[in-house]
Amino acid sequence: MTILHDKQTQSLTVRVNRSKILSHGKPALGEMLLRLHMYRCTADVTACRAYYEDLSEVCGEYLEWREAVLANKPPPLVFTHANTFLNGDEVVLKEYEPTVEGVIQSWADRKV
Repeated sequence: MTILHDKQTQSLTVRVNRSKILSHGKPALGEMLLRLHMYRCTADVTACRAYYEDLSEVCGEYLEWREAVLANKPPPLVFTHANTFLNGDEVVLKEYEPTVEGVIQSWADRKV
């Protein structure tokens, strides 16, 4: 795996050797999950906390990478449901813009 970080443009590129996912990645992930599972089954909170906090700590160069990722974070998706209305014998579908205003309007049109 190689990571290219450009501090000027706040871009981060991660390149993974796909041929090593099954030979190296899957066993490593399996060992981590098994270890967490064993801690859970034995209720060993102290050992689990020490292990997991060490894995999830963000410091040094990783903190710079995290900031680059957060700087390029896309806006959250807004999902609006369409409404159906009866217009005589005809069913009419009304769709809304994927914005906060569209969500509010879709609920207002339902008279909820």
